[in-house]
Amino acid sequence: MARATARVAAMQLIYESCAGGEGGEDSLRMVYNELRDEKMRPVAQEDPTLADRAWIDRVVAGVMADLDSLDARINAASKNWAVDRMARVDLAILRLAVWELLNEKETPGPVVISEAIELANCYSGESSGRFINGILGTILREEEKAP
Repeated sequence: MARATARVAAMQLIYESCAGGEGGEDSLRMVYNELRDEKMRPVAQEDPTLADRAWIDRVVAGVMADLDSLDARINAASKNWAVDRMARVDLAILRLAVWELLNEKETPGPVVISEAIELANCYSGESSGRFINGILGTILREEEKAP
């Protein structure tokens, strides 16, 4: 299964967790079933592999554990937008991408940003891709400057 599909599942599970949902196996199964029905992002008919599940679980757990620090990074990088004013889908995408930028060093930053923009274009508002690109670009530049 493609990492892009696993990112969609992780983003949706992060959104659900932040909205008070329980997540877990049933939610993951539901997300993959919905993705199979979507025309804009077809998914293979099989369930996520064990590697996909491990990656999704690690990312969702990491985001939820680091929520306050991720939100602080997002707040610092956004101009005139506090986290509590951001669209919830955009925030789920940003949290996922920032966590990935900071913790998944084997994935190039531009790839993480490109995937986040694609998620925004598929699941959020018309200007969300540009908004997310700006915030993630700022955070990536800060990371590249860090010793």
